Amino acid sequence: MKPLSLGILVVVACIFSGQAVQAQYKGPRDYFPKRYPAPPAGSGQATTPKIAEKQDPAKLQQPKFKDLSTNSQFYFLSDTNRTFAWTKVSASTAKNTKNGVTRSVSAETPIQK
Repeated sequence: MKPLSLGILVVVACIFSGQAVQAQYKGPRDYFPKRYPAPPAGSGQATTPKIAEKQDPAKLQQPKFKDLSTNSQFYFLSDTNRTFAWTKVSASTAKNTKNGVTRSVSAETPIQK
């Protein structure tokens, strides 16, 4: 008898609390609101500001290792956090300033200053 009365009590409690509790449902309307329309379809590229159009195409290209002067500091493109600084020692070698490793670098390797 005790398990039956306990089960009935749980069912009654669920019925009364189920009416007051609502699920937090997010529909497509919440994820894609009308006040932020999607970008226009077409070229697939973001619109560029007018300032970028006025710059020379030569300035937009990355500098290369051969363009650096000797004893100047640079970073490789893969080092996005700029953790490992390198110094150009000669026309084809560079030295890591953090651990002193020297390695040969191709003259056409793109770098960031």
